[in-house]
Amino acid sequence: MERRIQAEQLAQLISRERLHPAALAAADASASKGERWLIALSGGADSVALLLLIWAHWPSHRARLRAAHFNHRLRGEESDGDETFCQTLCQALGIPFHTQAWKDAPAAAGEEAARTARYSFFECIAASEGASILFTGHQKDDIAETQLMRLARGASSAGLAAPRPRRSWNDGRTILRPLLSLARDELQGALKTVGVAWREDSSNAQARYLRNRVRRDVVPNWLQAAGPGALEGAALTREWLEEDDAALEHALNQLGIPEETDQLDLRPLAGQPRALWRRALRRWSPLGEVNRRAFDELLTLCQSGQGQLSVGTGFARVEAGVLQWVATLEKPAVPWTPARLPLGACLILPDGSELTCQSIKVDEELRERFLQGAVDPRVEAVVQLPGAEFVVRSWMPGDRYRPLGAPGSAKLQDLFINRKISAPRRSQLPILCTIDGCIIWVPGFPPAACSKVTDECVTALQLTYTSGTYTVRK
Repeated sequence: MERRIQAEQLAQLISRERLHPAALAAADASASKGERWLIALSGGADSVALLLLIWAHWPSHRARLRAAHFNHRLRGEESDGDETFCQTLCQALGIPFHTQAWKDAPAAAGEEAARTARYSFFECIAASEGASILFTGHQKDDIAETQLMRLARGASSAGLAAPRPRRSWNDGRTILRPLLSLARDELQGALKTVGVAWREDSSNAQARYLRNRVRRDVVPNWLQAAGPGALEGAALTREWLEEDDAALEHALNQLGIPEETDQLDLRPLAGQPRALWRRALRRWSPLGEVNRRAFDELLTLCQSGQGQLSVGTGFARVEAGVLQWVATLEKPAVPWTPARLPLGACLILPDGSELTCQSIKVDEELRERFLQGAVDPRVEAVVQLPGAEFVVRSWMPGDRYRPLGAPGSAKLQDLFINRKISAPRRSQLPILCTIDGCIIWVPGFPPAACSKVTDECVTALQLTYTSGTYTVRK
């Protein structure tokens, strides 16, 4: 009863009108349809406030609420304490509670691996419970942190408009973030006022993750220099960038540029701003994943109106104002011939990409790289195996893979679809297996859970992938 009273009191301090209007409108529309909701509950102040406010502000919808907690198991008893806290809170509110522990969680899991495992769990629960909406507790401080992180690597208006109050998720579901209009201090202050405790994640104080470093070292200094209105300014910037992003997408649709096509008619883009050219090119499905230099070269080529650019197994050709894919290596009816990759060797693949395998020492420097998440799975994997030779082959239907940090194995095809890796690109990616056929690594994903480097390892194998060359042919 106490938790329910506290939830009602919190709702008086933070009224419905204080929630983000876009998320609020979407939630009301969903409630009118009687859809089930899933609330991501970590036990931190943001997610606790989210749970209590949803329970209080939608009283007629309480029977359709579900909560999910993913135990990352990275902080031992502290992580288990988070799970117990969340379960007790949900029991007090009468909300069905789902939890799962991260099996074989790596001791130095990166942010991306943890997020992938967590959202994979949420997706499973949403599917099993028939939930159409996933609520997450992102708030106004998260906006500033995300913007600063993405500015450091370069981002378009689409990237800087995150986190959005409403975005599409897998299988037609939606993620809603109603707390984006509220600051972290405001949420914590309201919880303290009504006497609600929450769990503090001690790892947030560590410099292990980029977001932690930005939150701890950058944002406080930025706020001191810019003044107390900086968070509101960042949130306003995010809103405007989302509007700009929507306007550019609308303009592109008005020109009749399709979402996905093997052939792209560039003629409607004549005289249009470069931003529309860039967006149109990002919609071109054969392009798949290319590096920034290759993308910019192709963009310049498209605007020039004539020529071709080699991309992986084929060419992107611009002729008479039309961009098309010309395959130089047709997709084979059977996988290309598997090849051995022994220790110390460099293997050149049909698309011009290269794979190398070498032995390295597992020292403090390497462990620090793990801790900082400085191992990019698109180009590198560090694995521990009894043998030192791999078989490299192309993807085959039915392949299953369990990346490090994932709750279980999945069809590789489904993983490709979730990462939006195009069909042409899938046929080019190498699949590294042990001699007996166990998949160890696919570039773009963390290495297999079965090959993780443990604390006892003194040597490991470093696998390096260099994508195919990109050259302009006039």
